[in-house]
Amino acid sequence: MAERSNNRARSQDVFQEFEKFSSFQLIQYVLICLPLVTVSMMHVNYIFVAEDVEHRCLVSECEGTKPSVEIPDWWPKDVNARCLKPVVDMQKYDKANQTCSNNTFLEILEECHEWVYENNNSIVAELNLGCQSWKSTLVGGVHNAGMVVSMIITGWIADKIGRKPTIILCSVGGLVGLFKIFITNFYVYLGVEFLESVLVSGLYTVAVVLLIELGGDSKRVLAGVIFSYAVYVGEVLFAFIAMGLKYWKLLIIVVYAPTVLYSFYALLLKESIRWQMIRGKSTEAKSTLKIVAKMNNLKVTSKEIDDISDEDLRKKFDVVIQKQKETIKDILASKETMLRLSVTSFCFFTSSFVYYGLIVHSVLLPGNKYINFVLSSLTAFPGDYLAFLCFKKFGRNISLRCAYICSAAFLIAQTYTPESLSWLKVVLFLFGKLGVAFCFTGVYTYSLELFPTSVRGTLVGCGNTAARVGSMLAPLTPLLVNELDALPAILFSSTAVIAALLLTFTPETKTLPLFDTIAQIEHHKSKVMTHL
Repeated sequence: MAERSNNRARSQDVFQEFEKFSSFQLIQYVLICLPLVTVSMMHVNYIFVAEDVEHRCLVSECEGTKPSVEIPDWWPKDVNARCLKPVVDMQKYDKANQTCSNNTFLEILEECHEWVYENNNSIVAELNLGCQSWKSTLVGGVHNAGMVVSMIITGWIADKIGRKPTIILCSVGGLVGLFKIFITNFYVYLGVEFLESVLVSGLYTVAVVLLIELGGDSKRVLAGVIFSYAVYVGEVLFAFIAMGLKYWKLLIIVVYAPTVLYSFYALLLKESIRWQMIRGKSTEAKSTLKIVAKMNNLKVTSKEIDDISDEDLRKKFDVVIQKQKETIKDILASKETMLRLSVTSFCFFTSSFVYYGLIVHSVLLPGNKYINFVLSSLTAFPGDYLAFLCFKKFGRNISLRCAYICSAAFLIAQTYTPESLSWLKVVLFLFGKLGVAFCFTGVYTYSLELFPTSVRGTLVGCGNTAARVGSMLAPLTPLLVNELDALPAILFSSTAVIAALLLTFTPETKTLPLFDTIAQIEHHKSKVMTHL
């Protein structure tokens, strides 16, 4: 009896070792972060690939062999050189030996269809978009629209077929974007941009889910921070690549071509053990456990893993198998789950709206556009690290509320700081950006802990969808300055304050386990209400 009891105790101790972070988890984290870096570069590619290029109308009769974008001396006064073309008076032109001057033109202006560009670094020159600046802006909007569609479907796919195949699909899907370098029609370009975004953007949802499930309870906050750092590294890396290469086709080749290598993830990446067990795939889960045991040098044999019953295996990992698959109907029927979904969706929206809004407004800061973009991205790193420290010490909920309020305060203060104190405006702006980076990381971690394994991918996908709506609206906020200079900051701050207030309706998750089913969440809620 004593020997049997000792064996059970040893077995329990051994299986607890599987939860510890070691070589297996580290390698898997690196494998997940690599495509995250790549996809984050794809996500911001349009900022430089579709940036506006200085240009003016081409007047073929008057141009030299190498036309310059600078307005020539012969250009008529008070004529918009970007969009309108003066019409040459051919009689005066011939009398002047086919040379142009201010007096060579008729009092007629035509719409411009050909332009002289400062460079061909973006699709504006390559696709001859000229005065149609709204078209280059539309590229970003279409990309974010694709992200909305991707977030809606990818979480559901990851819950159905698994985290691993979904990550591979999203990572390799980026190859579609490589076809953009061969496109000569703007609307075809938009179509490929949308398709690319639909295929790759869902990686944000499934990658963070797998990071959480791989790391275990003790590494939940760390997983959220690592996820965000991978995204920020991609943004900063892309800015440096763009600074060096500049030409848009080279940028796309360098960023998109390596995605073919992610096809090898079919051999390298492993499935989430929690997902395998909750879906009743115990044989596959045991195979993964054997790999973990070997890589982490655990003192457990393959026979011990094979001999344990499926029920005991789930108990050791505190996993509840779904006797009946939970559906959208179950989500809608759970008041607590719907409340959590509503609050986190607004927090996702706010974080994305403010974060990408500040990236757009960072170009208004004085200095080099590439440096400004890098500086704005770099502020996210201390923000995430601060989130990591605060989440561990103070908890998730209260830390998020404070960060939203602080970010709002910095942005309002920055707006009303006198123009003469430009250094202070920049510092306050960056502190506001740091605060919202804290929130962006925090809401990912917090939402993953709020939702059960059975529908975690689906519900986090809903939150990510709300985030993409925010990122779609963010590029429009500079237009508000025409009404009131402070209006964008007021809008950003208002949404941040509302998010902080809504978080009072959701629980602290610091000391809670990762729930596996909606029923567990409802049971826990009823226990809390009983004790009140």
